[in-house]
Amino acid sequence: MSQLETEVRDPLTRMIRGLPTVLTSDRQATLALWSAKTLMVAYRAPQFGPRPRPEVILPADPERLYRDRTLGPTMLMALANYQPTSYAREPFSIQTFERMEHDTGQYSYCATLKIGHFVAQLVRLPDGTYPPTRQPPPHLILLQPGGSSVRWPPPAPVHAGAEWKAFAHLPERTGT
Repeated sequence: MSQLETEVRDPLTRMIRGLPTVLTSDRQATLALWSAKTLMVAYRAPQFGPRPRPEVILPADPERLYRDRTLGPTMLMALANYQPTSYAREPFSIQTFERMEHDTGQYSYCATLKIGHFVAQLVRLPDGTYPPTRQPPPHLILLQPGGSSVRWPPPAPVHAGAEWKAFAHLPERTGT
């Protein structure tokens, strides 16, 4: 895991500061793994309080990440660019963990990490819905290790306030 920390340092530092960055296929893989690892550690840390049940991060997820250096088969990682307000003091780093029930009885999970301008969102889709059928919204870049290079930041930032809350917190239920 220390190699992962070393590999992520350059692109992550630029992204935290809000500087444009080209993410090659290798960098996308590194950012996806580092972000997932960071969210998984935060999820299990007692100082962040209770987590939703059923679990968002399953015990097998960190094991798979460490063993195979890959996300679970129904997990996606996307990146966004956070734009803070100029007038309010905000935490530099935030983690949120949410779950959403579908009318089918299945659940989606979303874990979000914000550090400065850098935002990573780990989503677990219900079984049978991977890969997603819709294009991501303009404020998200879907990481696709093995794919072509992408530019960060995405075309539309996520602004502080109500827009951030809608982005980081899933609704309780959905009809999809």
